[in-house]
Amino acid sequence: MEIIKLDPRQIKRAAEVLALSFFDYPMFAFYFPDPKRRTRYLPWYFTKILKHGTTLWHSLYHPRGFRRDFHPASGTYPNFIMGICPEWFFADPIVLGFRNYKRSMECENFVGATHIELMKNRPHYYLWGLAVEPAVKSQGIGSALMQPLLAQADAQKMPIYLETHDEKNVRYYQKHGFDLLHTACIPKYQLSIWCMMRESV
Repeated sequence: MEIIKLDPRQIKRAAEVLALSFFDYPMFAFYFPDPKRRTRYLPWYFTKILKHGTTLWHSLYHPRGFRRDFHPASGTYPNFIMGICPEWFFADPIVLGFRNYKRSMECENFVGATHIELMKNRPHYYLWGLAVEPAVKSQGIGSALMQPLLAQADAQKMPIYLETHDEKNVRYYQKHGFDLLHTACIPKYQLSIWCMMRESV
């Protein structure tokens, strides 16, 4: 399976894949508690992120020519210090509703602060997301998508950091060399995060 970088012309399809893959993910179920609104707005949400990502992110990957041209997507930041561009969330109070928007920002701030506290000023890669369309999961696609990042991090002797809101993902990433660094619960909302890091080999 050949893994190549995302063509910006495929952003809409990639956003659809991310929306399907993350539909039941705890963080997005929290941001969009109404399933109908989640179905409607998650593709929009991920389109905004991917458009930003094609200019800021180090890499967005997918397999070449894998069934209907595009299925999975992953994103990685280099040397992560996160800055969220205002246009990302310009429409969010309207889309989410003010109450959900406020909650989402509190959660994002907590996750970002935890990341900075754990990694401090150490240069590293940040695995922002790994997604495979549900219909083709368990075929090794996620592992294949990670390989360019793992190889590059090893070549540069750089660690990789990630966090997940789904405990089931912890074991998956442990199989790929990540260790659990920290577990936390976002105050007020009882939304858990598991923070992990992989040292270079």
